[in-house]
Amino acid sequence: MRRLDYLHDQNITYIGNEPAFLTVYQYHYAGRPALSAKRSHSYIPGFFQPTPDGLPGNDDSGAMGSFVAFSMMGLFPNPGQDVYLINPPFFEQVEVTSPLTGKTATIRNVNFDPTYQSIYIQSATLDDKPYTRNWIDHSFFTEGKELVLTLGRNESSWGTHVEDLPPSLGKYAGFNGTFSSKAQIGATRARRYKGQFEGKGLGDMWSA
Repeated sequence: MRRLDYLHDQNITYIGNEPAFLTVYQYHYAGRPALSAKRSHSYIPGFFQPTPDGLPGNDDSGAMGSFVAFSMMGLFPNPGQDVYLINPPFFEQVEVTSPLTGKTATIRNVNFDPTYQSIYIQSATLDDKPYTRNWIDHSFFTEGKELVLTLGRNESSWGTHVEDLPPSLGKYAGFNGTFSSKAQIGATRARRYKGQFEGKGLGDMWSA
C-alpha cells in the first residue's frame, strides 16, 4: 500500500503513459477498492479534459480515450484476464449492449452525487442479490446483468476481504487482517517489513 501510494503521490508514475493505467486500480488487489475510486476521480478530470489539449499524452490509437471511457463507465479491465475491476461510474446509470448477444448490461449508482463527494461503494447487488466481490467477469455484458452500487462519502468494508479480491497468482493478505490459505509465508514476511522510502534501498527494508 505504501509503495503504491508513493508511486502516485510522488509523481513517479505518469498517467499519460499506458503502463500507468492499471496502477490506478491496483488498490483493488490490496483490499482497498475505495482508494482506486479516489485515485480515478483525482486523475479524471485532473489530467483529462474535453478540450483540444485535454489528454496528458499521445492517445496512441485510443489508449488515453479507452482509459477514460472504462474508468467513467465504472468497470476497468485487466488486460488478458476475464476481470473487470468495479469502480463507481461517473454517471448515475450506464448501459452497455453486447453485440454478441444483444443483451444490455446496466450499472446503476444509488445515492449518485454529481459533485463526486460520495464515490465510495457501501454495498452492491448483482441481479438483485448481494455482491461483495470488487470485480466482475465478461458474462456481465453477454448475459445482460444489472449491477447496483450504493454509494457514500466514506470508505466501507465492501470488497475488502480476501474472498472478494480479483484472481491473482500471488499470495493475498487483506488489509483487514484476512489471509488466503497460501499466504502465511507472505504474512510472516510482511510483519518483518520495516522500511521507509526516504533514503533507503531495498536491502534496508527488511529486518535480520
